[in-house]
Parts: sequence; C-alpha cells; structure tokens
Amino acid sequence: MAVQGPDPRAAARGVVAIALDLARMDPDRRPSADMCSWCRKLAKDLGVPAREHMDTNRELAFEALRLELVAHHFVDDASRPPDRVLSELVNQ
Repeated sequence: MAVQGPDPRAAARGVVAIALDLARMDPDRRPSADMCSWCRKLAKDLGVPAREHMDTNRELAFEALRLELVAHHFVDDASRPPDRVLSELVNQ
C-alpha cells in the first residue's frame, strides 16, 4: 500500500461520514462525481480495485464502508473500524 499524506483510516472516515449522510438523506439519488472520484482515489491509494459503478448514494455508502474496512486492515496496529448500526440503510 503506497499511501502518502493522512492516515488512510482518517481519509476513509471522512468519506464514510459524508457518504452515510448522503445515503440517509436521499439513498436512491445519484452520487456526485466528486464523491465517486474520492472513493476511487481512496481505493487506488489503498491498492484495491474500486467499485465499477456507484449509481446511488446507498451504493456509495457501501463502497465507503468497504474501503474503511480495508484501510483498517492494512494499518500496522491492526485497528478496527467503529461499530456501526446500518439497519436503516439496509432496509430501504
């Protein structure tokens, strides 16, 4: 993993925070190009393939959560991402 700059966990936390807010407000809306680009850049920085299509804010949020797990997995101290309750997202 060739990450320069902020801790990848912090970058993932930022993406997740915004993606979850967007998904809670309007889960079926198409995400902005900037948010999709941010997720793709994070995936590239983490050295994993990005999701090909993120057609809704819900899909964006799931991709952001996946990348958060990856970011925590690749850090030397093997930290865990925060526990989250996503029932409102999953049930929609």
